[in-house]
Amino acid sequence: MNRRSISRLGVVAALAGSAIAGYVVQQVGAVGPSVPSAFVAIAPCRLVDTRPLPDLVGTRTIPIGPAETVTFQVRGANGGCTIPATATAIATNTTAVNPTAPSFLTVFPQDAPRPTASNLNYSSTSPPTPNQVTVGLSATGSISVFNLAGTVNVIIDIVGYFQPEGSGPVGPVGPVGPIGPRGISSFDTLPALQTVTGEVDWRFNATAASQFNRFSVDFPARGTKDLVSTDVEFGANAATDDANAACTGTFAVPTAPAGFVCIYIGTATNANSAFGNGNQSQKRSGFSIDWLATAAGNTEILASWAYTAPLVLILLPVQPADSPVPGDVEVRP
Repeated sequence: MNRRSISRLGVVAALAGSAIAGYVVQQVGAVGPSVPSAFVAIAPCRLVDTRPLPDLVGTRTIPIGPAETVTFQVRGANGGCTIPATATAIATNTTAVNPTAPSFLTVFPQDAPRPTASNLNYSSTSPPTPNQVTVGLSATGSISVFNLAGTVNVIIDIVGYFQPEGSGPVGPVGPVGPIGPRGISSFDTLPALQTVTGEVDWRFNATAASQFNRFSVDFPARGTKDLVSTDVEFGANAATDDANAACTGTFAVPTAPAGFVCIYIGTATNANSAFGNGNQSQKRSGFSIDWLATAAGNTEILASWAYTAPLVLILLPVQPADSPVPGDVEVRP
């Protein structure tokens, strides 16, 4: 096995993740009842504050009364906000302040029927009561706020807006997979010299020192040949003694020469050695890394990796110059 020692183990840093989500925002009005939209985050701005000066923002200067519905324009320059004409909905932090009776607020598009649901609920003794409210805009770009009982001041802070997916600039064209624009799948073979990368966080609760751990990583598609231990290498890193000079990337930007997996360790804890191999019975589809715990307890290795599919040459038999070619007719006198 190709053993790679790990030393000068660092403390594993806390990781934060992010995700991209798609939304379908319900909007009543010109653009139809259900519009796929993209979210645009903005610096928070205050659209409405019905409290007296010096807190007043917008044109509403008194609290919302019992069973009253109030309309606020959103698109354009209103209060402390400027929202584009393409906006189909807004994400807000809406707060009820100084209520005089148990009640609730409902926020909804101005040209839609008021829904039988509330966005904020409070009593006459409640402190300022905020809630996240996402609401579609009417065809003219406005919203309505309904208060059931008593009077209450309302504050609406906008933190972002939605716009139709076609409103923004066209992004770059993504890569085309080996079998057309559907991309690469696990049933495909990686094209020669194509590089795939990834990041993994291996964790294990060791029950004793020197406990053996193995984790496997799958490629998004099959490689063009089986991987063995000498194909799975470690890059230069403060946590490794035995780096391979062919792995010239970094944890942030992993790279690999053709035919190799290069592993770049970012942080490690409670581990003292590691070595890489092909992914056992599925060597062409990934690789594995083995490492030992230093002591009982949690062990972890955070690493990135890269694999570049090799260029495979197919050697065809050479036809002797004086040999007849299949299909030729030999003519004799």
